[in-house]
Amino acid sequence: MKKLIVKKILEFLDKKGFQRKPSVDDAKVDLYEDMKKVFLPKNQEIISVIFSKDRAMQLDGFLASYFENVANYSEIIVLYHVSDAGHKKSYDDLVKIYADFPVKFISETQFRNNLITALENTAQERVMFYVDDMLFSQKIDYNWFKNINPLDDIVSLSRGKDLSFSTVLAKALKIPQLSPISEHLFRFQWNEIQEFSDWTYPIGVSGYMFSKPEILAMMKVTPFKAPNSLESNLQAFFPYFKNRGGVCLENVATPCVHTNLTQTEGYNNVLGHYSLEELLTIWNENKRINYHEFSGLLVTDAEVKKYNFMERD
Repeated sequence: MKKLIVKKILEFLDKKGFQRKPSVDDAKVDLYEDMKKVFLPKNQEIISVIFSKDRAMQLDGFLASYFENVANYSEIIVLYHVSDAGHKKSYDDLVKIYADFPVKFISETQFRNNLITALENTAQERVMFYVDDMLFSQKIDYNWFKNINPLDDIVSLSRGKDLSFSTVLAKALKIPQLSPISEHLFRFQWNEIQEFSDWTYPIGVSGYMFSKPEILAMMKVTPFKAPNSLESNLQAFFPYFKNRGGVCLENVATPCVHTNLTQTEGYNNVLGHYSLEELLTIWNENKRINYHEFSGLLVTDAEVKKYNFMERD
């Protein structure tokens, strides 16, 4: 499978002017060295994409905290799936709530095609991915990332010096050396830590920024049907990313709050506080997550904090 993927992406690069060397014994190195002239973003603009399934309450928490905490924010695409009429109504509520914000809601019909088409139809050349159990706990400015070359460094808003424990893996994490590169940003190496951990995982959809041309090319030769399989199957391209740098803030800006389980493709070994149906019931009582309570929290506290709710305006 991996050889087929490499073959297809090299064929794609041939069409774009990629010059292959006579020997392809080390195609991965050749690709990494030569792809920059093909995949380099043509502008500095960022498109944001968030994936959501039956979690209007949590999506609202993300969106509200996004627009409150992100300066110079970008348009955001919401690709969402609903399982029944009750959840559909909750997303219809969100469409009304965010009607005056730059949010494009796309109801999923076929996840892979919907995502690829949505990205192809955007002018921005950088893409930031999010999932709906995230929210913003820190103030950021999208302009901080516009001079970052995503072919050299992968921005991850879900990394920071406070990420010293994995709630999912239930173990302490070694933190790589974080070197300041600006007033707000730090650089590290994804390959510094030898054992597998959050700090050795450069391809993800939870607060990661990529070159859109690059990630689109990889998506087009990768089978996936939901965010979990998208992230999992993109690991076939790990050799092209493992030697890149990472860029993060001092502390995690977008913690994932482990409240419930919705995906059927994977298992999150964390007990939550609310079921999806309980959150839907609370949503229908005209309440929302009090996302302000997460402001300034370290990731180790934010990930396990129980939601409190407030009235929606």
